[in-house]
Amino acid sequence: MRASPVPMTTLSFTAVIKIRGVNPFILVSAARANAIKPGWRKPLPVLLRINGKPAKPWRINLMPVGDGSFYLYLHGDVRKASDT
Repeated sequence: MRASPVPMTTLSFTAVIKIRGVNPFILVSAARANAIKPGWRKPLPVLLRINGKPAKPWRINLMPVGDGSFYLYLHGDVRKASDT
C-alpha cells in the first residue's frame, strides 16, 4: 500500500519583519494559518522561501501565538539567504 502525497498549499504574502526580544519574526495571521491547516494550534511545519530565495525552501515551524495566529521566526541563515 502506498501513501498518497499530501497536497501542498501555496501561500504568498508581504509582511513586515518585527522583533520580539532579540528574535526577528513575521506574524502569520489566523486566516493565513487556517489556509495552511485549518484549526491547527501546535507548532506547524512549513516549507518557505523569502523573497524567492533560496532555491530549495527552508523547513521551519510556525509557532502558535494562542489566538490562531503564528510567529514565523527568521533565524540568521534564513535572513542572510533572503537578503532581509
